[in-house]
Amino acid sequence: MFTVTVSLGILATAQIPQKNSTGHFGDFPKEIVRFAVNSNILMAGELLQYKVFNLTADFKKSTLSKIVYVSLRNEADSVVFSHKLQIENGSAQADFFIPATVQTGVYRLIGYTNFSRNNPRDAYFEEAVYILNTFIKPSYNRKTEDTISVTYSAKQIEDFERASKPDEIQIFSNKKIYGPRDKVEIKLESPEAFVGGDYILSVRKLSPVENMDAVAPKQLPGGSEIFFIPEIRGEIISGTIRTQNGEPLANKEVSLTIPGNDFIFKIARTNENGRFFFSVAEKYDAEKGIVQIIEAGTKSVPHSVVMDSKDFKGGLSIPKFLKLDPSLKNWLQERSLQVQVENAYFDIKKDSILRHSANQPFYENLGTVFLLDDYTRFPTVRETFVEVINLASIRGSGENATFSVNNAYDPNGFAKFNDIAPLVLMDGIQIQDNQYLIDFNARDIESIRVIAQPYRYGPKIFSGIISVKTKSNNFVPSQENYQFDFALAAPEKKKLPYRVDYSKPDLLSRIPDYRVQLLWKTDVSLNLKNAVEFYTSDVLGTFEIVLMGYSAEGAYVEAKAYFQVEKN
Repeated sequence: MFTVTVSLGILATAQIPQKNSTGHFGDFPKEIVRFAVNSNILMAGELLQYKVFNLTADFKKSTLSKIVYVSLRNEADSVVFSHKLQIENGSAQADFFIPATVQTGVYRLIGYTNFSRNNPRDAYFEEAVYILNTFIKPSYNRKTEDTISVTYSAKQIEDFERASKPDEIQIFSNKKIYGPRDKVEIKLESPEAFVGGDYILSVRKLSPVENMDAVAPKQLPGGSEIFFIPEIRGEIISGTIRTQNGEPLANKEVSLTIPGNDFIFKIARTNENGRFFFSVAEKYDAEKGIVQIIEAGTKSVPHSVVMDSKDFKGGLSIPKFLKLDPSLKNWLQERSLQVQVENAYFDIKKDSILRHSANQPFYENLGTVFLLDDYTRFPTVRETFVEVINLASIRGSGENATFSVNNAYDPNGFAKFNDIAPLVLMDGIQIQDNQYLIDFNARDIESIRVIAQPYRYGPKIFSGIISVKTKSNNFVPSQENYQFDFALAAPEKKKLPYRVDYSKPDLLSRIPDYRVQLLWKTDVSLNLKNAVEFYTSDVLGTFEIVLMGYSAEGAYVEAKAYFQVEKN
């Protein structure tokens, strides 16, 4: 009896030993990651918003990697959240709602690309994030070296303002003092040297919280004898196939399916080390993938599949506990109430999640589609192929059952590839046990597409393609001894940020507005003059306008300005 073992995440991420790589690591441009965050001090119930800049060694925009990985970790290196982001034009952005279950403490926001992990330094970028949770009583070690005192600091706007120099970006607002729910107009004037870079624009109320002993970023280990492959075209999904004796299964064909309405199907071949690689440039929503061994004779060889993981262990950092000064009590109570009220109206003010455009199947519009509802329905798949699907047929039965396509250009079956089996798919999942499809309820099938000519896909040639689509489009195959399911985190979806507009009377005029983050705009590309508009909230105080990012020439740019919101 043949058994198969599936192991996930035991090896490191998509990688090859340096000795097996062609060329030299130094032949590739270095890649580093940097963050911009909306605030380093956040309350539970708030959004942590961030943008990732993917840069070269001289801080210019990198176009090498297409995937970046971001995680938030506590002092024990436990992951609070893990995001996979698709990089477009050298950057990516996302957000995370901080739940009430997260303890008060110091957290590390860590970002990297698979390729940046090759760097001896700057393999990862780390940003300290301080989270205050008023729903859970904080606990801390009273040892001085383990604690960070957090105090109240009521600085005035004069403590921050400074005159801008002529060669810097100038930020102008139409007023210095606004009322609640007032329209703010900002103009950005940029020297030509900064035009065309990549920037964020943030407007947020100044926090009175002050860290007495801020945590410095820790240099995480990078570089090794392993070469981490750059994800140039898209996400790399990879793994290794070995026999039970540990010998690699080389030169075996492997298929990958990421299921869904717009499924993704790929075929690859293992190398001499039993490793396989799939490059997935398409967007997807699925949370699992299916890998199948499709090389003839593999079923009789006991083997295991180990899927690579993109995660890493950064090691424990020195425990740091936030000790909140009693002077923060009133501010914490006020902010806690504001956060709870804002979350109570979340459904009205939430961002819109953007759907990605549907992926075309790899065979696009080739072949003929048989919509079974257009024909007399037959109870079995075998009868359906006899009476309806005139471009394909079923031969034999049981373990000897096979599908074949009827090539109109080769009616006598003399073509070179006539004796090769077609590729049979069901909702994008390869079917290798033909009897399983033959026994499927034909009334649950919506359509059958037949491509009746030879088709080469990746390293393999098929006599044609038979692609079956079920009505539910969520076919789940039985677990066979050549099929492996594995967890697959989908990339974070893009969002259209919610924008408050008080110029039109609507429901918003009748509900409270306790936003402290008035604007978070991640797609700022400076011209000589830019204009941005937004509205203040019901929150009074000093607000900071921050523009930061990197110019096209790799210069770090940061400009700030301030305004007040006071009662009318």
